[in-house]
Amino acid sequence: MRISSSLFFQTGLNSINAQQADLLHLYRQAASGQRMVTPADDPLAAAQAVNLSQSQSLNERYAANRDVLKMNLGHEENTLNSITTLLQDIKTRLVEAGNGTMSDADRATLADVLKNSKETLFGLANATDGNGQYLFSGFSASQPAFIKDALGSVSYSGDTGQREIQADQTRRIQTGDLGIDVFARAANGSRAYITQADPANSGTGVIGSPSITDPQGAHVGKPFEIEFTEAAGVLQYTVRAFHADGSVAEADGPHDYDSGTAILSLPGGVQVAFSGSPSINDKFTVHPASVPAYVARGADDNTGNATLGLPVITDPKNEHVGNPFRIRFENDGSDLTYTVEDADGNPISGPHEFDPSVGHLTLPGVIVPISGTPDADDEFLVEPGQGMAAKLNVFDTLDNIIAALVTPTSGDATAQARIANALASAMQKIDVNYDQVLTVRASVGSRLAEIDAIDAAGSSRSLSYANQLSKLEDVDYYTVTTQLELRRSALEAAALAFKKIQGTSLFNMGS
Repeated sequence: MRISSSLFFQTGLNSINAQQADLLHLYRQAASGQRMVTPADDPLAAAQAVNLSQSQSLNERYAANRDVLKMNLGHEENTLNSITTLLQDIKTRLVEAGNGTMSDADRATLADVLKNSKETLFGLANATDGNGQYLFSGFSASQPAFIKDALGSVSYSGDTGQREIQADQTRRIQTGDLGIDVFARAANGSRAYITQADPANSGTGVIGSPSITDPQGAHVGKPFEIEFTEAAGVLQYTVRAFHADGSVAEADGPHDYDSGTAILSLPGGVQVAFSGSPSINDKFTVHPASVPAYVARGADDNTGNATLGLPVITDPKNEHVGNPFRIRFENDGSDLTYTVEDADGNPISGPHEFDPSVGHLTLPGVIVPISGTPDADDEFLVEPGQGMAAKLNVFDTLDNIIAALVTPTSGDATAQARIANALASAMQKIDVNYDQVLTVRASVGSRLAEIDAIDAAGSSRSLSYANQLSKLEDVDYYTVTTQLELRRSALEAAALAFKKIQGTSLFNMGS
C-alpha cells in the first residue's frame, strides 16, 4: 500500500485537530459548569432540560402570583378587621339608643356619633390595595366600590365580576370580595329573619326578634306580613306568608289580639316577639335575611304527589338564569314529558321525557330535584328568591336609624314605638351584617392558609426541578478534570508521533 505525502500530513493534522477539539470541549464544560455545551452532546437530556426549565419558570411565576395574592388578601384582612371593630362599636351605640331614659338631645348626639361611624365605614368600604385598586369593586377596580348621591345615600357602584389570580396550575384564587356581598347581604345559609314596622303605623305596637320554631316548617324562608284589623270592636291580626312572586302562600287569621301577648306565631314554623298596642291597619313585615337563588313550588291545583327540592344553578352564564321558569307536564300518549317555559308561557326547552330514576329536572342553567310522580297537566314554578330577602345595605340601615334618632319623641307614645321598632330592625340587620363580615374574614383566612399550603408544595417542586436539572445539565468536575488530563496527554502524544513519523524518508533510511 502506498501512502502519499499529502495524505500522511493530512492524517496527522486531523488527529491533532481532533484531540484539540476534544480538549476544547472539555475546557468549555469545565468553564461553564454545563455537561451539555450543545444539544448534540445529549439530545434526549437537552429536550428533558427544556421541559424542566419551562416547568420551573411557570412554578416561579405562580410563586410571584401568590405573593400578589397574599398582599391583596392581607390588605383586605386588615380592612375587614377595622370594619369588624367599627360594627361592634355601632352595635354598642344602638344598645345605648334603646335606653328609655335618653332625652331627645341625647339621641341627637348619638345620631351624630353614628353619622361619623357611617363616614368611617364608607372610607373602609372604598379601601384600596397597594396598587391603588379598590378592594371591593370587582372588575371595576379603578372606581370606588360605593358612591354617594346628593342626599348622602350610599349605593354600590362596582360590578359582580370576581377578580382571580392563578395560584397554581389547577387553582385560581379570589383576590378579594365584592362590596355588595360584604356590606349588603347575609351569609349564605343564614336562617335569620328581619322585622320591619310600616312607617305609617299609628299605634304603639313594637315587633321584636323572630325565631324559627320548626326548621322544616312549610313557610320557613318566606316573607310574612302581619296586619291588624278590627271586628266588632275587637282588635285582630292576620298573618300572610308570600311566595317569591308576591302571591299569598297562606293566610292565617284573623286572630284576636291580646295586648298581653308576648309571642305571635306565624304559620309554617316561625314566631316573633311582640308588645304594645297596635292600631287598626298597622302592618309589620318579617323578611328572611338570606334566601336561595331560586325557590320552587307546585301549582295549587296539582293532582300528582311530586314535590320539588331546592334548585341549583349549574351554568351562571346561561341567558335564562335569573328569570323565572314554569315547568308543565304532559302525557304524549305513552310517556310523561315536561316542557320548560318562561314567565309568559313561551317554551324555552323541551318537551323532555320524565325519568323518575334521574331524580331531577333539567332547566336551562338550572337543575331542580324532584321526588314523587307528577300527573299530566301538573305545573311547577321555579322563581328567583332574591326579592324575598330583607334589604341589608348597612349604609341604608345607618341612615334609617339616624333619621329615627333625630326625630323628637318626648311625650309621644307613637313616636317612641316607631323608634323602638327602628332600633329593633337596625340591630337585627347590623347583626346580620356583622356575621357576614366575620364570614368573609373566615373566607380570607382560609384562602391565605390555602396559599401557604400551595407555597409549600411549590417550594418542594422547585427543589425537585432544580435537582433534576442538575442531574441533566451540571458537569461532573472530577470526571471532566480527569478527561482534561487525558486529552492533554493524548494531544501531546499525537504531536510527538507526527513529529517522529514526518521525519522518516527514503533519504535517511540508511543513516
